[in-house]
Amino acid sequence: MLTAVAENSWLLSSGFAEGKPGQHILSPGMVGVRVDGGLRVSGRKRPCSLTWSMNLMSASVRVLEDGSDAERMAIILIPAESEGIVRREFWQSWALAGAESDEVELNDVFVPDALVFYPEAGESMDPIQARGFVYFELLIAAAYLGAVSGLAEKVINSQKVSAEERALLAIELESAAAGLEYVAMLFHGAESNSELLARALYARYGVERCIERVAMTAAAGAGGMEFIGSSDIVYLLGVSRALAFHPPSRAAANGPLSNYLAGAELIL
Repeated sequence: MLTAVAENSWLLSSGFAEGKPGQHILSPGMVGVRVDGGLRVSGRKRPCSLTWSMNLMSASVRVLEDGSDAERMAIILIPAESEGIVRREFWQSWALAGAESDEVELNDVFVPDALVFYPEAGESMDPIQARGFVYFELLIAAAYLGAVSGLAEKVINSQKVSAEERALLAIELESAAAGLEYVAMLFHGAESNSELLARALYARYGVERCIERVAMTAAAGAGGMEFIGSSDIVYLLGVSRALAFHPPSRAAANGPLSNYLAGAELIL
């Protein structure tokens, strides 16, 4: 499968969110029932990125154990043209519409065992899940940092603000980028997944705080006429702040990070 993805330039959607406030990303509502050779999966994912362009859908699902009420989580891959998949428009915002984050509904879709992965059971996060979270946090933080950097660049190049303010914008952005780069350098050598994930979260939330300061400072520095006359300022200002909407939210992570700092295992 990985060879096919690489050779054919296939796109994978991200079907983990279900648009339910307060629902943990590792507690999916979509259900899989065991059948011969695989699972029969039903439910919906929204927003699901690359809804219309995906070749494969990656998603989390609750698997019902045979003859009991016991459940466990699985991560599945589903060919996009599988029978029983329905796609609908869902994204209403003009910002980030190119991500195609719409709705995918699965109606008794068959997923073969070869495309089902079961994380290790237990209180601590599975090592593969933990590393996946690290990848995710670094990539989304870097992407949104790039967006706010584009906003700051307009102000720095325009010379509309003082040398002190231009330097401060650059210092904020470069410090945040350095934090992400440091975690990326640690990725393959880290002995503890909990430590690596904690550092990724520190860096991600540091980027969030950086964006909060830089976005408003840069927008103010650009001036009201630039805000009125150019859609770029409005777009970058809105898009860069969307990092806060990606899981886990800063509020949700405060407790686990606080417990981790006190010596407990990091459990999201």
